[in-house]
Amino acid sequence: MSDILFWILSVVLTLLVGLITLAVCYARWHYGELEKIKGLNVVTPYFIGGSDPFFYKKICCDEDTRRVKKFGKIFGFYEGRSPHIYIADTELIRLIFIKDFDHFHNKRIMEFGHPLINEMMDILPYEKWKVVRNCLSPQLTTGKIRTMSYQMLDAINDWMGSLSAKVESNKTYKFNPKEVYTGLTIEVIARCAFATKINAFDDEKNLFAQNIKRLMIQKKEPDILWSVAATFPFLQCIPPFLPKEVMDFFGEVLTRVLRERRTSGNPKINDFVDVMNDMIEKSTTSPEFKKLGITETTAMCQAMFFLIAGFETTTFTLTMMSYYLAKSPNVQQRLLEEVDDYLHRHGGKIEHETIAELVYLNASMNETLRLHSPLIRIERVCVKKWLHGSTGLIIQPGITVQVPISAVHLDEINFEQPEEFRPERFLPENKEKLNPYAFLSFGQGPHNCIGMRFAKEEIQMAMATILKQFKFEDTHNANIKIKPGRIFLNNYEPFELDLVKRE
Repeated sequence: MSDILFWILSVVLTLLVGLITLAVCYARWHYGELEKIKGLNVVTPYFIGGSDPFFYKKICCDEDTRRVKKFGKIFGFYEGRSPHIYIADTELIRLIFIKDFDHFHNKRIMEFGHPLINEMMDILPYEKWKVVRNCLSPQLTTGKIRTMSYQMLDAINDWMGSLSAKVESNKTYKFNPKEVYTGLTIEVIARCAFATKINAFDDEKNLFAQNIKRLMIQKKEPDILWSVAATFPFLQCIPPFLPKEVMDFFGEVLTRVLRERRTSGNPKINDFVDVMNDMIEKSTTSPEFKKLGITETTAMCQAMFFLIAGFETTTFTLTMMSYYLAKSPNVQQRLLEEVDDYLHRHGGKIEHETIAELVYLNASMNETLRLHSPLIRIERVCVKKWLHGSTGLIIQPGITVQVPISAVHLDEINFEQPEEFRPERFLPENKEKLNPYAFLSFGQGPHNCIGMRFAKEEIQMAMATILKQFKFEDTHNANIKIKPGRIFLNNYEPFELDLVKRE
């Protein structure tokens, strides 16, 4: 009996040691690849877990800026087991993201634990991405934005009416910008992408609005499991990246909206819903769609991509812009004067055809995005060997290139006095002074943000509508406190400002 027990224990111990050895080998499999690259400074990795397994305790954009100052504008870094090269040099950004795009046309393929987000356009393989993007791009041209601007303005005006009613009893209204703008951005996306009017800013019990708020990326505080998932990527979908019940809710909403449009018998209006239905039809008839595996789920994923990528980033930008205007009375005054002049010229109307005249508003938006980009990094994956002649940098297939946005935006070579809020940098007369590859909030090259025009239109129209009636004041000593551990989108602690009715 004792011999059998000893044998069982020996087998169990051997298997356990073998599993641990395999796990360690797997976790360290790519270690050494970056060190082989001549002249590349590498952030030394831990035994397992990569160069910084405790990233979830730190503010990633600040860490990126610190590392660029310490290791230079090109350095190696292991994210878990994966070798990454960080680049903050604008000439290399131009080459990698634009000129030599054929070497870097992919992003990382990621598993998020639910079919409705596993095929979002931004993470599709190149050939599939190209077809899906070509389907969606016509929906985000200037002409289509003009059409959607009517829905957008209706949502903004309805939201503004609700907000004005709250201020009516008092000239000053203390508000949480993040909370207030979330209601607006939810409504805009619901109307423009889902053809659904929900009045999210008035009805706090609205299921659509409640579930969108639960979609906020990395709402849960990061912990060691994020580091474990980076070291063992096959664990990324356990648990799902976003709540399953929330994704199922939107799956049902999308299915219903798409079905109702198909069976309505009404003529096509070629909006986002019609485009998704066209993609669904092609998934059963087009040889190209079948070959690439573009299915009904792929089409529905793009609505979720628009939703997830759109509402949180726009809310973030509007919130930060309000903060900087409240902190910079001189800038706000100039902007108020520009808005007043614009309204006087156009009979008090804010419209797509004329919104571009608000050049200082556009500059203020860009300066806000420069100082606080919602996106932390932009990335590309090398698909064929790339050599940079003057530096000798060699990037092998499979290595991920990361560009730390904050480090580039706060580089005094790219922007004088980079810590200061100076919208004048982005005025048309100063365009020649700007390096076009040093502003990265919407990405760069063919893989840039497909919704850039839509986002800019919404931000500018919303801010112009607010400043028509109100101004921002900081009487609560508001401060921006970025939350630690965020690796995709920046998040921050809520703060309060005063919304003051203009005389």
